[in-house]
Formats: sequence, structure tokens, C-alpha cells
Amino acid sequence: MKKSHTTISSQRPSDSPVTGAAEAVREPSAATPRSRRMMKLALAVVSAAVILAMMFVLVAIEPSQGPVDTGNGGSALQTHTVTQHTITGYCPSKMSLADSGNYGDSQFQTSSGNLASSSSHAAFGAVYDSSITAFPNSDGTAAATQLEDKDPTDDAAVSVAQSDVDSHSLLQSTQLLDTKNGAGAASSVVSHATTGDLKGLSATSCVSPTLSQSFLLPSTDTGWTQQLVMANPTDKATAVSINVWGTSGAGQLALKTARTVTISAGNESVYDLAAAAPEQDGLFVTVSSKDTAVAAVVKVVGLSGLKTLGSDYVTADGTALQSLVLPGVSKGQSVRLLAYAGQRSRMSVSWVTKAGLKGAKTVTLDAHRVSAVDLGDVPDDVSAVSVTADNKIHASAVTTVSGSDGQQDFGIIAAQSTPRYSAIAIPKDVGGTLAIANQSTQKASAVIESYDADGARLATKTVTVGSNAASTLPLDDLGSGVAAITVEQKSSVDDALSWDVSLTDSSLSKAKVAASSYLQPVSLMLQHAKIAVNETVGVLR
Repeated sequence: MKKSHTTISSQRPSDSPVTGAAEAVREPSAATPRSRRMMKLALAVVSAAVILAMMFVLVAIEPSQGPVDTGNGGSALQTHTVTQHTITGYCPSKMSLADSGNYGDSQFQTSSGNLASSSSHAAFGAVYDSSITAFPNSDGTAAATQLEDKDPTDDAAVSVAQSDVDSHSLLQSTQLLDTKNGAGAASSVVSHATTGDLKGLSATSCVSPTLSQSFLLPSTDTGWTQQLVMANPTDKATAVSINVWGTSGAGQLALKTARTVTISAGNESVYDLAAAAPEQDGLFVTVSSKDTAVAAVVKVVGLSGLKTLGSDYVTADGTALQSLVLPGVSKGQSVRLLAYAGQRSRMSVSWVTKAGLKGAKTVTLDAHRVSAVDLGDVPDDVSAVSVTADNKIHASAVTTVSGSDGQQDFGIIAAQSTPRYSAIAIPKDVGGTLAIANQSTQKASAVIESYDADGARLATKTVTVGSNAASTLPLDDLGSGVAAITVEQKSSVDDALSWDVSLTDSSLSKAKVAASSYLQPVSLMLQHAKIAVNETVGVLR
């Protein structure tokens, strides 16, 4: 067995090769903190220099426009054309007296008598929804009446609703699935009485809200009242400015009441025009809303002591034109023409018959002043009035008929340019005559269709009218129980034909009460609107 043993040699630390290597490694580590501090300082200086240089570039140098989003071709203003899918129609409440208070002896007190009122509403084309509600309806509790096409198997696509009208106005809201010419909505209201101070017939087609509109109105002499009813169906209040011109002189009248009215959201306001501009033979009134569109109708009532002079609704007239036609006058009426011109004009007025024009008279219109021209009794075979002028004018015809015991009634025809597609809704229990006039120098034709209260088509007729001539068609010829009428013009001349319906009421005829009133057509043309969008590039703060 071998013995193992270990020999231990003793050396100084400095003589050991391992210890010397370790010392060689430790020498640089003693300098590391200083090196790191120097490197950090150098990096900080370089970083600060880079940041400063970048800030200089961003502030002082304009970037290239190529990669910047500049909108549409560098222009910030964009115009978009949109079509109207929602249609609003405002129908005023039944005819009313401006002051129904009980004063003095009962035999001298005003009374509405046995006044009754009804409405008719129609929607044409592809309709998603059309309904009627009482207005105002601030609490949202008023029940809605839906228009219904009770005969969906035909190709008419017409929905109808008829109802009675009380002290509330009505609002018809229609949403279209497809917008095209011939689609839309039309409504109307009729009031009639055989007793009281509103004897006779009053009627109007319901109106759409607009930012501005104008009216030609009859007398504001003693006994006449004119209630301008303005409705704001939107959810935003608006201020309405009212300007008035009269027959007493040129220029705007100094009104005796305020000329600005504020209408709260979803509400109505009534302005007394007769009190604001009394003792005029006629008025031209403009209504302009500042913030939202409003609907406006004027209720006109005439009284002379205990004598009833009539009542009627007046809706806005159309734009001023050089050539105008007013259909619907007939034998047995007397006619007074109201006209307003922005500048001095020479106006020629003619009767329109089936064979053409019959001369009436020529008058001069002063600028910014209403002219009232008596045309006298309507001759035989006349069914319209033609008006031409050397400048653009506004015109309306006031037709008056007389009944028993001195009772009278009047109706007002506002001159309007009737579009290619238009319609009228006919309330129940009234009849009448459709009058159509051609103001062009060429023959013009139109297709007339009628519908009943179920929306079913009753009749289709084509009518051709000679140049500068007029024609009439009794509603009975269009079927029994006509609730709506549409007219499509087929003329090569745009808007050559104008038409309306002169109403009759059998209950008034039996009571020997004179009646005169009209329903004028509502456009069924595709409604366009242009919206301008101005894009502003900037920083939101």
C-alpha cells in the first residue's frame, strides 16, 4: 500500500500567478464610474442638440403640402344636394271669430253659430308612415291617426284619412320610402255654418313650414278682422318679423303693434293684422322667420253691424311673376283683384273662357303699394282671370257672392304657379268644380285621377285646354265620394296649367246661405335642398 501525502508550499501573494491575474482584472474596474459619467454627459449633450434641431425644423420650416390631407381638392367649401323624405303639413283649426266675448245686449253679440269643420288627408307614393296629431302637442299625449290604404291590391298607392276638426290645429307628418315626382302628401280643412256670424264656407289646403312667405289680403276696415296664425312645429324657438304694405301709400306701413313675434318650440302664435294696420283696402304681408321654418295661415272675417260679409282662410301666394292666372271664378260672383308690385308696373287683366281671353281692363300699379281693382260681375262662360304685367307682380282674386237677408260670403284665390305634379285632398260632405286654366300660347293637357276615402282609384280623365283658355270639370264626373285628386301636366311648356277646386256645400244651398271658397293644389314634385359645408382646419382648444 502506497502512502499518499500532500506537500504544502508557502508563497507570498504577489508571487502567485492567479493572484496577479486577478489584480490585473481589477485595475480597469476602478475607473468605470468615471467613464460612465462621461458617456452619460456626452449622450445628454447630443440628445439635447437633436431635440433642439427637430424643434427648429417643425417651427421654422413649412412642411410639404403633398402628404397633408387638404380635404376636397384644396377647397374647404363643399355643397351637397339632398332630397326631402319627411313632409310636414299644418292644418289650422276651424274658422273662428277674433273676439267672441259677450258684451252688451245679446242680440248684438257675435256668435259662431252652428259652425262645423272637417279635414281630409292623403299621402301618395311609397310611404313608410303618415299620421295626424293635434297641434300643439307639448306633452306628447295627443293620439295619432294613421293614414291607411284600405285597397292595397291596386297600383294607386294612396293612403287617406278624414276626420272632424275642433278647436285644435292638426299636424300631418309623412315619411317617404322613395322620393320621386308624384309622391308626397296633401291635406285640407273646411268650415261651414248656416247660422251665426260665420255663415258660409271657409276652406284651405294645409301648408308646409317655410322660412319666408307672403300674403295678399283684403280690407282691414271697421268690422274686418285678420288673424295671422303662425305655427312652429320644430323643437327650437324662433323670432318672426312681419312687414306690411297697404293701399294708403307707398312703402312699409308704420304698424300700431310690434312687428316681431317670438314663437316657442312646438307652439302657435296669433298676430292681429287688422289692429296692426287698420283702414286699408288691402294688405301685402311678408312673414320671415329667423331660426326655423314656420307655417302660417290668415283667418279673415268680415262683419258690418249685424250683416255677415263672409270668412275665409288665406294661404301664402307664390313668387312674383309677369304672367299669372287665377282659376275658379264663375257666373254669379263679383271679383276684386288685389295686386302688389316691387316697382311701377302696367298690368293687364282679362277674363278667361273656353275659347280664349276677353279683355277686361288695364291699370297702373305704383311701386310698393297694394292696388285693389274692381272687375265687376263675372261674365258668362268665364272660369278664370288672367293677369300680365311688364314687371313681376303678386296677385290675388277675391270672389264675393250674396245670399238671403243681405248675407255675403267671399273666397280668395292666390296666384300660384302649379307644378307638373300636384294634388288636393277633399273633405267629406262637400262637392265642387275643378277649374283648370292654360296661360301658355299652346294647347296643354293634363291627366286627372280621383280617389275615394279608402284610397281606391275612382276615375282617370285626360283634359286638354286651348291656349290662353280655361275648362271646368264637376267633381261628380270624377266619381262618388271623391277624397283626393291628383293632376299630372303633359304639356311641353313647364307649368302651363293652373288649377283649383271651387267648393259647394249642399246644406248651405238648402238653407239659402251664400258660399264661396277654394282649395288650391299642393306640389307633389321632388323636393331638393342644397347644404353648404365649410370645413375649417385648426386646433381644437
